Amino acid sequence: MNEIVKERGVETSYDPLNPEVTSRPYPHYAELRAKAPVQWVESMQGFVISKWDDVQAILTNGKIFSSAQFWPELLGEYDPVPEVQPMISLDPPHHMKTRKLANKAFVPSRVGALNDKIYDTANQLIDDIIERHGNEGNIDFVWEFSALFPVSVVAEVIGVDLARRVEFKHWVDDLLSAGNRASYGPERLAEIEKSSKSIREYFEQVYEARLAEPKDDLISGFIAAEVKGERLSKSEVLNLAILLLIGGVETTTNLLGITFAHLKNHPEAYAAIREDHAKIPMMLEEMLRFDGPVQMLFRHTTEDTEVRGVSIPENTLVMLLLGSANHDEDAFEDSESFIYDRAPSEIMSFGQGPHFCLGSYLSRMEAKAALETLLTRFSELMPTEENVTWSDSYFARGPKTLPVKFKVR
Repeated sequence: MNEIVKERGVETSYDPLNPEVTSRPYPHYAELRAKAPVQWVESMQGFVISKWDDVQAILTNGKIFSSAQFWPELLGEYDPVPEVQPMISLDPPHHMKTRKLANKAFVPSRVGALNDKIYDTANQLIDDIIERHGNEGNIDFVWEFSALFPVSVVAEVIGVDLARRVEFKHWVDDLLSAGNRASYGPERLAEIEKSSKSIREYFEQVYEARLAEPKDDLISGFIAAEVKGERLSKSEVLNLAILLLIGGVETTTNLLGITFAHLKNHPEAYAAIREDHAKIPMMLEEMLRFDGPVQMLFRHTTEDTEVRGVSIPENTLVMLLLGSANHDEDAFEDSESFIYDRAPSEIMSFGQGPHFCLGSYLSRMEAKAALETLLTRFSELMPTEENVTWSDSYFARGPKTLPVKFKVR
């Protein structure tokens, strides 16, 4: 297959395993859309799809483009619960049993009930910052706010120990970085393996504790719930809980980090949301389009098929570039620019189709609450460095660290 592809394909600079590409992917996406919207990538042994219409069509066609190998492709041997497929890798209609259970956590009515908790969490983290650093100074925004904020909320929902939230963040970062395992040395791989084992061991302990003494949390609910007389196995409960922790932590953490990283270069947007908090949701929607926290999804073909005249054989990896689709010139006018009041009618940031991210409502709600609280409590909150150090993952995008200067009102 490689020889055929090379004859048809165009040489491009895109390689998701190259850290320089990962840290600044959008020029490479633009090159793909212009030269090779369907491109074979040797390092990944699969095709990348970069245009909006193609990404949308594939995400809504689970019959030909299967999700079954998504999680194995991303985590490989570092999957903490490899014996069962997670919801994210189950094709319709088989994923519905698990998704119906998970939906109970993320329906707007239940998420709305968390509103006070979300604002309280944001205020408590700010109080902690002031206690440690005084009324003005410098902090790492990622590790003193954005990484702790969503995990504090989701920990209560799932039913895990809030005191271990920093560990949760490290475990999640390591698991998601497993997507780059082909480019890592033994030391980094050992760290990922340790985190994979640690997160499984922790959730096994929680499972046994809830089995013996149920509480009002999701893990207890998953253990007790039935769908058409069937219950989830222990492995299915572990898998779902870990997946919800990853989704609940990473997306909002990265969205907040990305937002403050970019607002430094967009003072008009920063001034607008400071003056009128009602503009925050509109600005966040454009931020999700402009630089989303999830850059890519995986599918595998179930039969020989064709996209834009390029033949793709059965059982071939197809990588859907959500970040590129959100910058497609045919979908958005002036697509490479951040226009805070653009109000896009549709974005690709949470996927589409049957696997549309069920935590999207919670993530938007958390980000809005965090920004409102931060802008209310701080008269100044701005990155101090021009260059951002981005995460290694080509799947999840966000700052590793973000030094900021703050001043309390």
